[in-house]
Amino acid sequence: MNQNLGKLIHLKKLCTDNSHFQMLAVDQRPPIFNIISSAKGRKHSYEEVVECKKLITSNLSHLATAILMDPHYSIPNLLQHNNSKGLVITLEEHDFKETLQGRYSSDIDNWSVEKIKKAGGDAVKVLAWYRPDAEKKSLEYQQQYVQRIGEECEKYSIPFLLELLVYPFQDDDHHTKEYIEQKQKKSQHVIDSVKEFAKEKYKVDIFKLESPVDSNDLEGDISKETEDAFKNLAKATNNKPWVVLSSGMGKTSFYKCLELAYQNGASGYLAGRTIWLDAFKNYPNIENVDKGLKTESVSYINKLNDLTARKAYSLKDYFKKGFKIQEPENFTKNFGGFK
Repeated sequence: MNQNLGKLIHLKKLCTDNSHFQMLAVDQRPPIFNIISSAKGRKHSYEEVVECKKLITSNLSHLATAILMDPHYSIPNLLQHNNSKGLVITLEEHDFKETLQGRYSSDIDNWSVEKIKKAGGDAVKVLAWYRPDAEKKSLEYQQQYVQRIGEECEKYSIPFLLELLVYPFQDDDHHTKEYIEQKQKKSQHVIDSVKEFAKEKYKVDIFKLESPVDSNDLEGDISKETEDAFKNLAKATNNKPWVVLSSGMGKTSFYKCLELAYQNGASGYLAGRTIWLDAFKNYPNIENVDKGLKTESVSYINKLNDLTARKAYSLKDYFKKGFKIQEPENFTKNFGGFK
């Protein structure tokens, strides 16, 4: 009996009719705080963050199959402006504890998998900072953190979307706590992290993955090393569905990144800044931000969606297989409730 039926129905809601993911992220917190504080020379206000997220949502969500929202700024304010059908909700706090050689993730206060399900979410998104050469305590903590969430998602029959990011240690040349791609990251760190969390005990339903190579390496001709890195990333997923994140890289690099990922079995994207950040160069001139979103951002999403429709790996067979019920006449008897 397929006890994952509820998860599959939610996952299908996040897809196009052809079973591809075209998902828009508006759950960013520090990147939006930074836009406001750089432009205004002071700390952001709650209303200003909501205003930025509203501009993105109302202008772009109609082109997305699903939207990723945070529960602090987005969910209470933006649902009526969302024109996509699927809803992914963030669980992790944007702030994290950092030691010399490790990072420690945690949930947003007063927030849980159960509440995400109750609020109508179609998936739980968690970003876990991870690199295999981190201190043992950090590795064990992050593994237990992800495993606990996987078990809760299974309990409430909601898909678990896990985002993994490698990061610089405090004594690295390019150390930063900003949500940007790690400079000179090692491909093997990205690949081995995915390999760890593709194990069944974590119960991940879909991965949100970064490029296994520096975005600079995607700008010119693609090297054999880069091609191999994408092949190995795909293998590391252990045949679980995966989408690509943009981590704010340039538009051309991200398009190239998607081409390579789609050649290796990725089923779509879940992206934010690469799509909408350019429009915010005009912030706090709201009229110009609005115009930029309506023109450049819309045109870029259409380009991504066209590529996705042509090249991404369709999950049609995955759903077909998942929806097959053994002994259908005994469905009500065999199908278990929430544990």
